[in-house]
Amino acid sequence: MSFLPTTIIGRAVAFVLALLIAVAGFRLWLSLHDASVLKGYVLLSEKSAAEAKANEMERQRNAAAQALEDYRKRALADALIQQQIEAKQEQAIKDDNQNLDDGDYR
Repeated sequence: MSFLPTTIIGRAVAFVLALLIAVAGFRLWLSLHDASVLKGYVLLSEKSAAEAKANEMERQRNAAAQALEDYRKRALADALIQQQIEAKQEQAIKDDNQNLDDGDYR
């Protein structure tokens, strides 16, 4: 083992080996780091997508509630109008019956 640190060739070989080990270690660290960063980005995008979906569902729920309330108001107004029409028709029938003279229906 005394060959490596004592000769110039030995030092060069040791330097190249140390450099290769450093590069391999860096590449290993970089691949692990990239995987964790990518996982973080994926989780962030999934969270954003879930929030957008929840917001859209809430918007649709609010729109449906508003449409249902509008329908209920229109149905109530239509029922009141129908009652008024029926009351007018009944009153017209009563008025016609009172205006008939002595039951002569010829």
